[in-house]
Amino acid sequence: MESKHGLYRSGSFQKGVETMRRTRKNGFTLVEVLLVVVILGLLAMVAIPRFAASGEDAKTNACKANVSLLNSQIELYAVQHDGTYPADQVEFGGLILNNTDLFPDGAPECPHEDAYVYDATTKRVTAHSH
Repeated sequence: MESKHGLYRSGSFQKGVETMRRTRKNGFTLVEVLLVVVILGLLAMVAIPRFAASGEDAKTNACKANVSLLNSQIELYAVQHDGTYPADQVEFGGLILNNTDLFPDGAPECPHEDAYVYDATTKRVTAHSH
C-alpha cells in the first residue's frame, strides 16, 4: 500500500523514524558541554571577587563595631567612677581593656590585628583605617 503521494510504503517511514530514535546516543555534544563550561566560568568570574571583597568588608565592619563598643565601655567606666577617664594608653589598657566587669570574655580585638589607640584628649578610641 502506497501513500497518496507515492513517497513511501505504509509504515516504512514511521519505522525509519523509530529506528533513528533508538540509535541516537544518549549524552551531550561537545558544543553543549563547552557552552556550560563557558557559562560557569563567567559566573565564577563575577562571583569570586564579590566573595573576596565581602570578607574584607566584614572585617572592617567588625573593627568599627569594636571601636564603638570600646567607646561605650569608656563612657560606662567614667559614669561608674565619677567622671574619671583613663589618663593615657597605659591606663586605658589597665582600666578598660583588662576590666573583667566591662569585658567578661576579654576585650575585643581588631580583626586586622591592629591595636586600638586611646586618645586622652578626646577620651575616645580612635578609628583606624583599613
